[in-house]
Amino acid sequence: MNDLTDEPLVSVIIDNYNYSRFLPYAIDSVFSQTYQNFELIIVDDGSTDHSNQIINSYCQNQKYHNRIIPIFQENSGQGGACNAGFDHARGEIICFLDADDYYHPKKLEKVVQSFFSHPNWIQVAHCWISVNSEGMPIGRSTSNVLSQGNVQSLLLKWGKYASGITSALAYRRQALELVMPVPARSIVDSYLNASVPFYGEVGCINQPLMYYRMHGKNMQAYNSNMHYLVNERREIAKVINQSAEKVGVLQRFDLKNDVDFRAYRIVEVGQATWAEKLQIIQLSIQESMALRRSLRDSLIRLVYRSVCVLFPREATTLLGLGFRRYIKQKLQRKAHHYQQ
Repeated sequence: MNDLTDEPLVSVIIDNYNYSRFLPYAIDSVFSQTYQNFELIIVDDGSTDHSNQIINSYCQNQKYHNRIIPIFQENSGQGGACNAGFDHARGEIICFLDADDYYHPKKLEKVVQSFFSHPNWIQVAHCWISVNSEGMPIGRSTSNVLSQGNVQSLLLKWGKYASGITSALAYRRQALELVMPVPARSIVDSYLNASVPFYGEVGCINQPLMYYRMHGKNMQAYNSNMHYLVNERREIAKVINQSAEKVGVLQRFDLKNDVDFRAYRIVEVGQATWAEKLQIIQLSIQESMALRRSLRDSLIRLVYRSVCVLFPREATTLLGLGFRRYIKQKLQRKAHHYQQ
């Protein structure tokens, strides 16, 4: 699939809904790229804040106006916004960017280089740095070693592989044409990560090339909504099996091998047998080995899942706060208790 031109056009699609506070940072990060052959498509998904004015101000600026394609539509969710952006995209390479995130200056350059160097890759994912609402670093991506190559077997066995979130994903245009549009109200990264690998190899850049903003309003950051998390795993399983069927693969993914699904279900139900708890902990270790996760990544996931199955009432607090804030809160409570 290495049919790229010498300097391929990259389409960057920003999906925005009521992120006027962060949107300028996202836009500026694209125009600050070392690789400059890009078009920027900004899809405003029915915002009720002053996002429209911000987008229009950039479009009216002579420095940017002929490089921005603005799209204003009624609210249809992240998937609908990305679909609209893709419909207008002309690039050979497609990158996504949530409006509350922003790129490292070398993001596009390294993505283009990766596609040139690896003609079989149809998707490229990379690591990221987590920042707070003010842009201060607070962590990094859990997966600091991502998967590459043919990952179909991992999807069909474990329901996952080590990949990126929406703003850390890039694609060859031909690959997206095979799986778009994203189904209504679907989570973009979950859908693409589950469907695209059935059409070719995935690649990775094990460097942080994006800043993922965690500020409480983004649904996936520190989410403790068990109903949402359980249903997300069910939807991913459905996408995996539908994608396998489309390309003629007979094997199907079984949710009993989805460690996260089973751990979340225990939290949702509130109880489980000791045999099931121990089996889930064992499966977590086996999954990490199969996905060749780093030791750090493996341990973090093992801690989260162990808390879910052993202390389900405590799990919602951990998932809602994140590991660092959870530990900090525990230490503060202990210090307060001793002071009394």
